[in-house]
Amino acid sequence: MLVSIFKTTKILFLGTILLIGTASSCQSNKTDGSKTHKQNISPRTDSLSYRDTSIMQISPYFAENDGNADTTYAKITYPIFSDSAMNNIVKANILLDGEPSIEVYLGNFIESYGNFIEENNVKYNLAWDKETILRVELNSPDLIMLNSSTYEFSGGAHGNSFTIWSVYDVHNYEKLELNTFISENKMKEFTKIAERFFRREEGLADTASLEDEYFFENDEFALAANYGISKEGIIFYYNSYEIKPYAAGPTYLSIPYEDIQDCMTQTGKNYITKLNEYYNSIQ
Repeated sequence: MLVSIFKTTKILFLGTILLIGTASSCQSNKTDGSKTHKQNISPRTDSLSYRDTSIMQISPYFAENDGNADTTYAKITYPIFSDSAMNNIVKANILLDGEPSIEVYLGNFIESYGNFIEENNVKYNLAWDKETILRVELNSPDLIMLNSSTYEFSGGAHGNSFTIWSVYDVHNYEKLELNTFISENKMKEFTKIAERFFRREEGLADTASLEDEYFFENDEFALAANYGISKEGIIFYYNSYEIKPYAAGPTYLSIPYEDIQDCMTQTGKNYITKLNEYYNSIQ
């Protein structure tokens, strides 16, 4: 059994960890590193350039057992663009609860752990951890897609994770909803096509019930709120617990463009045509 010893003074363990970092704070221990993201850009394109950076905050409380130590931490990895407007969009996709900064976003988790320790008589405890990774999934001269994934463990049987996808028009920084690509009056037809692919991926017959194995309301298939764009088709991501038990994990679904041409808007078709042109130009 892990025996926890919690201290608020400086300790050798935390000092060792901080050797890895490049920045520190009197209130929390932070590390900040970055690396350049390689761009494959042909002369005829102008997709947005960026570099990835990471920031970590570490709790002063730690657990020790037989010489092994562990501590609570919060970490985020995200892109920094040369375009300031895109950086604002990145932060908006991270600071979902209205935090004023990324440092506060991380610090809130560290503070919650400290409050938990200070307000409870904890004899045995596990370190908490939270990690957010925001990736650029698609980067073209017209469209950019962000993928924000967070894993959090704050006690209990297991941690929890969730992913949020967002698609933007690069020219006006507008977030694009699914109806940008799929006509509203064709959404029911599109959903039926998506269900066909879902059943195929899940190994279900066309008439098989969804009631026992899935969490769809009224036993009716529904599209995930998380949609994205790929070179091949429109994609959907169901987070854990959304349509299946935690043990089953998340579900990924792809609908090829060639199967949904009659459901797409002209605007959507134009986006995809330009997307294909871009990728063909850099191959």
